[in-house]
Amino acid sequence: MRVKRIVVISAVAGLGAVGLATPSQAALTTVCDGTASNVTVPGDLVVKAGASCELIDVVIQGNATVRADGNLLLEDATVEGNLVVRPNGFASVVDTSVAGNTRLNSAFGVYSETSTHSGVVNSADAGFYYSLGSVHGGNVTSADGETFIESGRVARNLTTDGDLLTDVYDTVVERGLSISGAELGGVVCASEIDGDASFTGNSTLLQLGAGTVSDCAFNVFGGNVSLTDNTGPSSVVGNVIRGDLTCSGNDPAPVVADNRVRGGNDCDGAAVSARALSRGVQAEVVQRKAQVRDEIEKRTVASEKAAEEAGDAFAD
Repeated sequence: MRVKRIVVISAVAGLGAVGLATPSQAALTTVCDGTASNVTVPGDLVVKAGASCELIDVVIQGNATVRADGNLLLEDATVEGNLVVRPNGFASVVDTSVAGNTRLNSAFGVYSETSTHSGVVNSADAGFYYSLGSVHGGNVTSADGETFIESGRVARNLTTDGDLLTDVYDTVVERGLSISGAELGGVVCASEIDGDASFTGNSTLLQLGAGTVSDCAFNVFGGNVSLTDNTGPSSVVGNVIRGDLTCSGNDPAPVVADNRVRGGNDCDGAAVSARALSRGVQAEVVQRKAQVRDEIEKRTVASEKAAEEAGDAFAD
């Protein structure tokens, strides 16, 4: 186990008549730069700008904030407040529980593995939000970033607008799914979407179910599915759709085949073969996902090294 240097700063919140703060008036902030394990942080935790903090088996009793260019690695941890990651900051949360909201503000990105985010996840102009085997209790939203949800669960809505790529694989979304304006498009595979699903104004590739992206199994859509004004190759193949399937303004027209649609379907006959999808487009989408994984690995390794070099927690 690695141990970390933690500096505790008391920030006085309100002074009494004699110029002293009572315990109830003092907001405790812990500034982290280094490694530690088996620690309870009594209040908020801040990773200062450019610093790296690695925590194993810790409880943070307030918010966790990663300032600009900082790095926070959490494993077997609990954050009782919010997790906030600021410009070019990075957070990796593994086997960790975040009770509050998770917010990415122009962050490099957040990687979440087998973790629980009880509040909303909101990513604004960030590099990526990559979730593997994690559970989300609130809405997951992204604007102008990238979103990867794999082998997970979203208890409310999943909405992306202007993402480079949105990829949903082996995931349950208990309410609606909306993917719009994605430059590389969106891929939804082997997933269950319990509400309505809409795909609007996406480019390059849109694949729902079987198609040129390998290992993409059928989806179950509990509501309506609509494809509108998409400008890249698209396919809806082999899915179960309990509502209506509608297509409008897509160019080229989507490939639609072998779906079980219980409602109305005005997409049949739009195209005849999934072979119409470009394998070059497939390679671009698959390669991008691999690139993001590589970026996560490199940033994690560099953060671990920097945190270890920062020193042990309680060294004399």
